[in-house]
Amino acid sequence: MGRLVLLALLTLLQQGSAANVKNLPEIVHHETAIGDNEVMGQCTVYCASQPTASCPALDHLLLYLSTQDSLQGQLAQLKNRTDSLDGQLQQLAQQELNEFQAEVDLKATVEALQVTISSQDSIIQQQAAALQQLSNTIQQQASMLQQQETTNRQQATTLQQLEDKVNGPRDCLELLNTGHTTSDVYTIYPDGGGKSPIHVYCDMDTDGGGWTLLQRRQDGSVNFYLDWQAYKTGFGDLRGEFWLGNNNLHRLTVQDVYQLRVDLEDFEGNSAYAKYSTFRVEDELHRFKLTVGGFSGTAGDAMAGHNSMFFSTKDRDNDASSSHCSQTYKGAWWYNSCHSANLNGLYLVGAHVSNADGVNWYEWKGHHYSLKHTEMKIRPH
Repeated sequence: MGRLVLLALLTLLQQGSAANVKNLPEIVHHETAIGDNEVMGQCTVYCASQPTASCPALDHLLLYLSTQDSLQGQLAQLKNRTDSLDGQLQQLAQQELNEFQAEVDLKATVEALQVTISSQDSIIQQQAAALQQLSNTIQQQASMLQQQETTNRQQATTLQQLEDKVNGPRDCLELLNTGHTTSDVYTIYPDGGGKSPIHVYCDMDTDGGGWTLLQRRQDGSVNFYLDWQAYKTGFGDLRGEFWLGNNNLHRLTVQDVYQLRVDLEDFEGNSAYAKYSTFRVEDELHRFKLTVGGFSGTAGDAMAGHNSMFFSTKDRDNDASSSHCSQTYKGAWWYNSCHSANLNGLYLVGAHVSNADGVNWYEWKGHHYSLKHTEMKIRPH
């Protein structure tokens, strides 16, 4: 109650000089017993100067009190809002703390991952070094294996050569019969016993294989218009154009009964062959005399007129003609007077105007067509 009176007095004082003490309202306190030991108090305010119901000072007081209550309510609301903001600030602070802690944790995780990656990189580098070392070892072993394989092949070749020398293959047919099935250059021993070897090209494919080549023409890369000595010893490249040599023809054909096969091809892609059941060449003392007969084939028999003839070259005229057939027809052959076969003539590439001086086989293409490819080969019966 004292607080209420004090507030009323303060309010009236704020009214200015117009207010005085005698105009102060009277506050009457009433007490009423409501029980044995309880009393209810009630205060009533009266305006002494205005007995009527209107009391300005009271109104001011009430207005002030109402305003005070409103301000207290607003203050309470502000306090509530402040408390709410404090809560939000605390939440934000906690959120920032959580985010900072998360950032710290993430940083720690990243550092741990970096350490792990660095460790894994080191392991990978070690493994790569180990793999490189293993690769080097494998390469060394592969190189050693390759060297060993080369050595084995060389030893096999040496053993085969020794075996050939011991067994003394006399021709390509004997090589074929001992498992040599690839057409290639081989070493044979016509005289037997592994003595006086000669290198020959063996045809292991044509007509059953086992053929020893005596001659080949294919591109005109070798000059066949040579002298007696050249034809005696042989010339050219066994994998290209060549003549095996009359001495070697004699050494081969004197040891057994040999057959001759002549394969021919023109520049239009046509081919033909002539096969003879008998072929023999004598030694130089007998001027490499030819024995040939028993024709079969598709090219026609162009060797019949050369049977029993001696070999002639541009510097050795052994033919049966009054002229020098070798010089006239630019070749070397078992000329009669003169030829129906001139396989060692000039390489004139197909049809030619000159007479009978090309690689001619008269019975197939006549005297004015020089063949593209020829092979003479022998094989024992």
